[in-house]
Amino acid sequence: MDLSFTTENSRYAFGSFDRVTVDGSTFRLHMETEVGVVMTRDDDTGFSRQFSHQDLSRLGSLGRIRVERNYFNPEAARKRQLAHGVSLSALSGRPLRRFVRKDAYCQAAIDMHREKLMKFTDASIEASMDMLVGRAAQLASKHVPAGGMNVLPSENMGEAPSARTLRRWLAERNDLNLIGHLDNMDRRGWRGTRLDPEVAAIMHEEVQGYLSRDKPTMQQIYENVVLAIHERNEHYTEENDHLSVPSRETVRRAIRALDPFRVEVARNGEAAARKRFRPVLNGLDVTRPLERVEIDEWTVDVSTLLESTNIYGMLSDDEKRQLGLYIKGDEKDPRYKGKAKRRDRWTLTAAICCATRCIVGMVLSRSANSEAAVQLLQMITTNKGAWADAVGALTPWDMHGTPELIVFDGGSAFKSMRFRMAAEELGVMWEMAMNGVPENRGTIERAFGSFRSDFAPRLSGHTFSSIMEKGDADPEKRAALTLDDFTFALLRWVIDIYHNTPHHGLGGETPVKAWRHLSKLHGVTPPPDAKMMRLCFGQEREYRLDKTGITVLGVRYQSEEMQTYLRREHPEKVSVRWHPKDIGAVSVKWGKTWYSVPALDTSLQGVAAQTWLTAVRHVRDANPKSNRLDNVAVRDAITAIKARNEAAMAAAGLNLEDWSEKRCAKEEKKLLAGIEFVERKELRQVKDGLGMEIPASSELTVAAEKPSTPVTPAKPAKRAAKGRGVTPTSPKSNMTIEED
Repeated sequence: MDLSFTTENSRYAFGSFDRVTVDGSTFRLHMETEVGVVMTRDDDTGFSRQFSHQDLSRLGSLGRIRVERNYFNPEAARKRQLAHGVSLSALSGRPLRRFVRKDAYCQAAIDMHREKLMKFTDASIEASMDMLVGRAAQLASKHVPAGGMNVLPSENMGEAPSARTLRRWLAERNDLNLIGHLDNMDRRGWRGTRLDPEVAAIMHEEVQGYLSRDKPTMQQIYENVVLAIHERNEHYTEENDHLSVPSRETVRRAIRALDPFRVEVARNGEAAARKRFRPVLNGLDVTRPLERVEIDEWTVDVSTLLESTNIYGMLSDDEKRQLGLYIKGDEKDPRYKGKAKRRDRWTLTAAICCATRCIVGMVLSRSANSEAAVQLLQMITTNKGAWADAVGALTPWDMHGTPELIVFDGGSAFKSMRFRMAAEELGVMWEMAMNGVPENRGTIERAFGSFRSDFAPRLSGHTFSSIMEKGDADPEKRAALTLDDFTFALLRWVIDIYHNTPHHGLGGETPVKAWRHLSKLHGVTPPPDAKMMRLCFGQEREYRLDKTGITVLGVRYQSEEMQTYLRREHPEKVSVRWHPKDIGAVSVKWGKTWYSVPALDTSLQGVAAQTWLTAVRHVRDANPKSNRLDNVAVRDAITAIKARNEAAMAAAGLNLEDWSEKRCAKEEKKLLAGIEFVERKELRQVKDGLGMEIPASSELTVAAEKPSTPVTPAKPAKRAAKGRGVTPTSPKSNMTIEED
């Protein structure tokens, strides 16, 4: 027994009058060859194509070949013309009952003639009519049920045809087969209107008023028609010139005859019409994580208190105001008059992976802006485990990588040059979807729908999505969450609830599981390195270059290549790119190339600019009159800040940070003006055990050189000498020895 399903032995035959459709293209047979057939296109081109028997057999087994027998035969064309494109198998209703009645009487007459019970003459047919009706009714009962009260004579099986009519039906069947039973009775009757042309014109004009945003009812349109006709009749005295008012049903039919899409657009708007009539297809065809990322902005449906107890708890008041957090007493300050609102809503800029439905980035800001969009793009490429740890999440938030395509709307934040240039630098394709068509970004819009329906109602101060839903509630009075509380709730909901909830678009799978198995199957593009992060997401300013290097926010950067460039080119200023999340190195541009330049203080690797400024401020506040800050003390302050505020500041990374040129210049002028950073010299005990000695200068790690302009040293801070065994240089206090 041959159990193989080979197609080599199959061979199809085609007639010269057949029309063959292969994959939607129509052909007719041209000639047969030894290996197949040659067919000619059924159009004006006359192009020919060769098909082997194996190809035809394969296409036939896949159901991609359709053969219409004798399609080009003149007799078949005549039958198609009489059939008016109607398929016999698709007949239903009255046409089917008429068709079955004709065929049943014809078949009964043929059977009785074969049995020699009747001849095809008028006399014989009329004599055998009773038997003919009975047999026809029996045959028809197998195809259609018995008719009801509204059966027409042409459909009634008990209504026997005349002998002449039966012979005509038999002749049509003999000539055209079953197609001869088709008729055009459904096209009978008056198809036009019996309304007076002037009445029809008035009614048409008034019916157009139905297409209005005021949404008039059909009854109102009918009343408008009546008033318009009465107003017209008042101008004519003779009764013969008066127009008749159409009935309500006539006006309703005219309204229902309007284009439904046009009615929906006119009465409810384009968005509602598109939502109602736009066809539903298969959706996006994405298979890999970060293959398509959609980003958008949403004004959070929660009113919060504009204050913070933990997040950035060690920041200055000015820095808190830059984040949109108002300080107690601002409402009395004329500079902030009208701005010191204690409660308000935040704008969430979010990104979602369309393949896994994972939220891969979020940024909170007081308003939509380009910096929030850039920070969101950076967050997509960053492992967000620090955010998850900061709020004690039970599920990892490690979804990160370089996306392949980013889709956004035409908002000003995403159209900004800075955002698009950052995407181009990363090698990310971007697509700007049409404004007002949220279906083009359906994944992120659906995610925001979950935010509105599941996240916002959990919080006090929920503002609701509409006035009807809000009712008598007053979200402003009910607002009780601080920024810390809101950020905590948002992160925990996204990481532990949203990512672990079965998603309909994933076939019931959760987003986190979808990320796990798809990333294992396809992988993701790794994030950019530190240099690329500075170039794409860093802040760029011009700084003066001299023999001491470059100083950014009080941090000194120096390298041999940069000094070589200084000796050869003598530039006054150079372009510098630095990243607020890591001030351990900067990128300096000379010529057309960017070079990485490390900080002289190697302990600043991975330290954020905000942590550095906060540490400097605390050390300076301890000794406000000194203009020489000890690097060791600053490093100790950085360690203390991280230990105290690590979780709070990690959660605060969700908020937009302002590192504009204006703020950088302000910090350098206000906080770091006249400050010299020095490295404390460590004292060690001499060999004989008596006293301490100062190490050689070659053994010291010098973090900064003395500026060219001499600075009068301030009085050193007093320190206790308990247990140190150091001989004081003054009878009253011990001095910290500094390098001159």
